Amino acid sequence: MPPADLDELCQQVRDLNLRVARLEERLAVGAGCSLSHETSAPPAEPVGEVDSPSPLAEAPPSLPVLGAATLGLAGAYLLRAIAESDFFPPTAVVGVGTLYAVTWLFWAARTRNRFAATVYSMTAGLILAPLLWEVTARFQMVGAWQAGVILVAFTLIGLAKSWSGNCGAVATLSVVASLGTAVALLIATHDALPLTFVFLAIAAAVEICAAFNRWLGLRWLSAAAADLSLLLTTWLVTNPQGLPEAYAPIPVKGLLLAQMALLLIYLCSVTVRTLLRGFTFTNFEVVQCAVAFVLGLGGALRLSSEGMLFTPALAGFTFLCGAACYIISFRLLARQASHSRNFYIYSTFAILLFLVGCRIFLNESADAAAWSLLALAGVGAGGLRREPVLEAHGGVYLLLALAASGDLRQSAAFLLGNDAWPGSVQPALWIGLLVAATCYFLAVRLASVEDSGWNQRAYRAALAAALVWVALGWTAGGLTGVYHGLMGTPSGDSYCATLRTGSITLAAVLLASIGSRVHFQDLAQLVYPLMLLGGYRLVAVDLHLDRKPARVLSLFLYGLALMVIPRLRRGRLAH
Repeated sequence: MPPADLDELCQQVRDLNLRVARLEERLAVGAGCSLSHETSAPPAEPVGEVDSPSPLAEAPPSLPVLGAATLGLAGAYLLRAIAESDFFPPTAVVGVGTLYAVTWLFWAARTRNRFAATVYSMTAGLILAPLLWEVTARFQMVGAWQAGVILVAFTLIGLAKSWSGNCGAVATLSVVASLGTAVALLIATHDALPLTFVFLAIAAAVEICAAFNRWLGLRWLSAAAADLSLLLTTWLVTNPQGLPEAYAPIPVKGLLLAQMALLLIYLCSVTVRTLLRGFTFTNFEVVQCAVAFVLGLGGALRLSSEGMLFTPALAGFTFLCGAACYIISFRLLARQASHSRNFYIYSTFAILLFLVGCRIFLNESADAAAWSLLALAGVGAGGLRREPVLEAHGGVYLLLALAASGDLRQSAAFLLGNDAWPGSVQPALWIGLLVAATCYFLAVRLASVEDSGWNQRAYRAALAAALVWVALGWTAGGLTGVYHGLMGTPSGDSYCATLRTGSITLAAVLLASIGSRVHFQDLAQLVYPLMLLGGYRLVAVDLHLDRKPARVLSLFLYGLALMVIPRLRRGRLAH
């Protein structure tokens, strides 16, 4: 007999033995014999016939868990009855109740069953929250500060036990229970400051866990509770109607401490996570840092307007944070091969903080001087270090300086309006023109061959536009001033309008000529925008002038510029 046939015959015999054994098991006949058959010749069952275990066999024992939780709630009701009987001191009852709830947290952290851990954590919260609310709000056995300490301790224990057991349910439910109880106590007791510090302490604990990348989802909840509580407390103190009668007194120094605590919590958290731990900025951190600055600094400024004089300290703190962000961005993070998300976020916070600091501490004229210095520093340092972000910051500072000094507004009045040349010009206006010219020539001087991308060309064109706008405005104002002085005509004279339109068209011709040089090609990009501006003045103003010679002169100058400019640009392209 061939070997293949022999193997097939053996397999058939095994299958037959298996079927017989199964029939004997079903009929409950010869169980021992069946067992011997299976022991002597273990069959190789087909894969498709293996019985899968029932899901009910692996389901958690929910009924015993729920029964234990019910007994736990019964113990809580017993503690409540003891508290109402006045047989034991209130502090002893609260202490026993807190230990009882913590015991359930320990039990939840020790179990390996997720369902049981969730139920036991909920039981702990349901034990502590009603008991603490009643002894604080209803029976007034303990104060808001003592209740807050208990809630913070409960949260810390829950986070610590869940950390060691890596049980997220215990951490989540302990934080949720504490925050919910604190909200209920705030509504019931109207004692805002102690419970605000409770929210801040819980937020700080959650941020410590987040530094080790634990339970990041809890950050939104704890931060929202802290933000809203601080916003409410600040409004209660600073609203024009004063503190409502139902609320407990709020010390201003305590509120200021809470505002600074919120800011420091999230500044430290972000610094540790992004610099020491190497994590990337999350959307939560970007939003919450901005909110913390608004609530912390904004609330402190509201308090300062109420009579406390610490505005210089706030401005100094803002400048210090802005300088730190600049150092982190361009000394630490800029060393990376490509600028990361952290680099751009830190640099954005830097410029925003400097802007806020200037607005807090300085008036408009001082703002213009400070922003002028920052513009020169940004453009110069950005060009030397080849940092486009720093150069862009310098451009933003320049625009703010020109706006604060009045150069942008005054130039617009000279070019588009009928303003006459003033008898005396404020020095800030001349300084703005000088700073705009210096920034542009610094950018041109420090530009290299590699700086020929579209972003660098757009950056230099923006600086050139600021310079041209201010210089052209002062030119138009100066020409009309000379005309007024010689002819003694009013500011709305027809020839004054012609002088303004002529200044724009002649400036376009001049830029087309200068733009033919290699280093000043950015100026050539402003030629046609200037011609569009001149065309607007021609149609909207000059064609409606009373004097026909003035209209003819405006049309002549504009038409001549249209003929000359293309030839100058073709000559530049030929070179």
